[in-house]
Amino acid sequence: MDFDELLALLDIETPSGLVYFEQFAELMETPQDIPFETLAALVEEMEPEILSELVEGYFEDILKFLPDGEDELYTLLLNISTTLKTLASGNEEDGGPAFTEELYKFRTWYLFDSRVLCTDQAAGTEREVALMEALTEYRAQNFTDDDLAFDFSEALDYPLDEYIVSLDALYDDDYDDRDDYDEDGDYDGQEDPDQ
Repeated sequence: MDFDELLALLDIETPSGLVYFEQFAELMETPQDIPFETLAALVEEMEPEILSELVEGYFEDILKFLPDGEDELYTLLLNISTTLKTLASGNEEDGGPAFTEELYKFRTWYLFDSRVLCTDQAAGTEREVALMEALTEYRAQNFTDDDLAFDFSEALDYPLDEYIVSLDALYDDDYDDRDDYDEDGDYDGQEDPDQ
């Protein structure tokens, strides 16, 4: 899939048109191959704030419908979400390329590489499916007569890279007391009148 085909899939003319949850879900869940370079070309033209909001909304939707008792899977997906939101926000040094790499890795794992054992308890049959398919089938049980059981233990093997958030990301935009220090790091702000 090339860049123009990706825009057509998402029904947008430019990357700035990618602003809705449904569009981002389509990007994440289409089974069509999206080359890394094509994904990078899309991401690099998007506003970091919008990208971060789309990631947050998408993962909130996934986490909301996880099966009860899947605490390890919940924690893993929450950590992936936090990493992606941090990188998307632009607060991380080299955030754009790192975000694209992490998003590409997640999408590949979520759609293709993860393994969940799905057991049809009525038929007594088992099959392996990717995590996205397993979660889709789990949700669908509310509307079907299927009686499926899922073993997510093999899906927990996800290589989550660790990123260090810069200190600048921790400061409030409206308040920055770093100006109260001189170039040697000595405090030169106003003295406390009570001292």
